[in-house]
Amino acid sequence: MTDLTLRHVPFSRSTRILWLLEEIGCPYRLDLLTPATTLDAALHPAEPPALRDGEVAMHETGAMTEWLCETRAPQLWRAPGTSGRIGWLDWVHYAETLAQHVARRAEPPAADRLINALDLLNAWLQESEWLLSGFSGADCQVGYSVWIASRVIPLEGHPALHAYLGRCEARPAFRAAFGATDVRLS
Repeated sequence: MTDLTLRHVPFSRSTRILWLLEEIGCPYRLDLLTPATTLDAALHPAEPPALRDGEVAMHETGAMTEWLCETRAPQLWRAPGTSGRIGWLDWVHYAETLAQHVARRAEPPAADRLINALDLLNAWLQESEWLLSGFSGADCQVGYSVWIASRVIPLEGHPALHAYLGRCEARPAFRAAFGATDVRLS
């Protein structure tokens, strides 16, 4: 029995962590909560997801990603003092900025901010297949946010971002975490 448990609302932000756990391949227990059926339910679940690792408990996916990569997947992390560390941290936390713009999409300034955030990411990905030199935990964070953003804004105007999401969706761990890549939230 593992001490690692993810309280998970399908299609919510905890999907980032489920995807990461699948990428890592470590044993974990999944405590499924009420599934999200709408975009708003995915972004604001009634029961907050959480990660418990023995005595450690977390509720923020950025912290969970840092913890899991640090303790179980150094190949998906950029350690302090190493090349790429600042970029890794920046992208891990940029994912939440992107998700917040999706959550506030009905507010006029937020819709523009979402487009601007997607533009920035699209420009970055024109030069790279992944956010850093190779796939990392940051891609689980940002990949989910791009997936959820694609539910409200077509990515065809962002070809590098569209291709990035396709690469994410092609990963077996992504497919395991999402169950299906063609899920549409109402």
